[in-house]
Amino acid sequence: MNKAVNLLQQYISNGQLDKALIECKKFCDQNPSDLYLKKLLSHVYYLKENFRSAIEISEEIIKEHPNDFDCHNNIGNYYLKLEEYEKSKQYISKSKEINKEHPAPYQNQSEIYMKERDFLNALKEINICISLHEKLSDEYLNYKSTIVLKIEIFIALKKQNEAVTLIKKYLSNKFDAELMLHLTQIDKSQVEDYMLNACKENSLNKTFNSSLEKYQKLVPVYFALANFYEKENKELSEEYYIKANKEVFSIQRLTMMKFQKSILNIIKNYESIKEKTIVDNLKGKNNIFIIGMPRSGTTLTESIITANSEVFGAGELMSFYDLTYKLMIDHQEYETKHLESVGDQYVLRTKYFLSSYMRVVDKLPNNYHFIGHIKKFLPSSKIILILRDPWDLAVSLFKQRYVSNISYSSSFFNLGVQISNFEACLLYWESQGVIDDSIMKIRYEDLVQNFEFYQKEIYKFCEIKSEYKTEERERFFAKTASINQVQNKIHSESLKKKDFLSLKSEFLEAFYSQRKFWESKNIFKMPSKFFNYDLN
Repeated sequence: MNKAVNLLQQYISNGQLDKALIECKKFCDQNPSDLYLKKLLSHVYYLKENFRSAIEISEEIIKEHPNDFDCHNNIGNYYLKLEEYEKSKQYISKSKEINKEHPAPYQNQSEIYMKERDFLNALKEINICISLHEKLSDEYLNYKSTIVLKIEIFIALKKQNEAVTLIKKYLSNKFDAELMLHLTQIDKSQVEDYMLNACKENSLNKTFNSSLEKYQKLVPVYFALANFYEKENKELSEEYYIKANKEVFSIQRLTMMKFQKSILNIIKNYESIKEKTIVDNLKGKNNIFIIGMPRSGTTLTESIITANSEVFGAGELMSFYDLTYKLMIDHQEYETKHLESVGDQYVLRTKYFLSSYMRVVDKLPNNYHFIGHIKKFLPSSKIILILRDPWDLAVSLFKQRYVSNISYSSSFFNLGVQISNFEACLLYWESQGVIDDSIMKIRYEDLVQNFEFYQKEIYKFCEIKSEYKTEERERFFAKTASINQVQNKIHSESLKKKDFLSLKSEFLEAFYSQRKFWESKNIFKMPSKFFNYDLN
């Protein structure tokens, strides 16, 4: 059995999750009473983001082992990922009862408080979590994600000095490039010579056991150095950004074709349901969506909409995106009840945030894929679409440390392709009359240059009666790439970027090449400009 477990763990560590799932199922069938194998199967489903199957297996174990700590804690985490917070709380609470000395449920509970924007209670839970970790290990790298969460909580509380002190405490113990990156993002003046020297020394390490280890070691180092030098040595900064993204690109098994296939499948799906209607035309009346490309200004817009006593900012919720994709996969032929279910489930999940608020904002940028579905399933919801200069978008994305969630950001070729796909998706919705006067369209450039006007227009569009409060906006916290930016004053420094100009031709070539693909489909008319932006 040890040989089987070792094989499964090897598949998992290598990212071969499909193989791990097949083999784990086989071993479970051969050894139906093996508790560890069942837990491992649940974990593989979790890694594949099939949270429902992970929950089902863990619940089966609980029937036979009602006080199994791992399963209760894991289900709490799975429901957290599914954004079903009440259920998550129940399992987290039970796991604490079973083993109050284990740190994991306190981190899960802290994550829920972060979702609720209850940052003080989030801090209490994460402090307990860290103290329990410290009892178990002197090596802080074993619980680094816990420390990163505490850093985020400090930023949410506008306690940047405490965040800096925490980072420097751990860096003085043992250098870690990810913590160094957080420090450069919060306050570069706090970076000490020994940290910078350690970073440079790590960047020169040429000995690695695998390409995965090389990626894990070098990428945070390169991003930390790139961020540190961004203002004082632009050329060196760009060199490190390019090196970082080259390492990210080298471990990705990314086929850009999957993104265009996804859009074509969404179009096919919408064509099959566009004539259908749901019963409740008021459904979604409490929901506001902010959509656009990542790094286009969606977080800034959320901070504006929630700077009052009326609207709750739920951040990037995956629920609508996931529920709609699940609908597409599960049903080839649609009945009204199938369409109703997406809106009903989404409303139920977001209702969690409405005990003290009238409306809730979902600012998952990628919901632009499903604009037509949002309007169909949640006809009374508000949608704000943010547009931004394509090259500014590409540069901003390239400078962020994304790997899986925005996988195309590691090369300007892929960015060109994906921004063309984004354009195609919007053009389809325009051709269907979906993007009309019922959707508010804002250019990021206009928003930051004429802020007071657009703040009022946004409130008018969303029917927000409460007073806009500047101090509330500047206290806004977002657990995104904008984490250290959105609390700043509104400025226009990020317009008309002149970075990476030697790579701009690669970006434009990819963009126009992908445009030709969409032109060949004859689905919609292709304009000369990108939503009135001049690409050249």
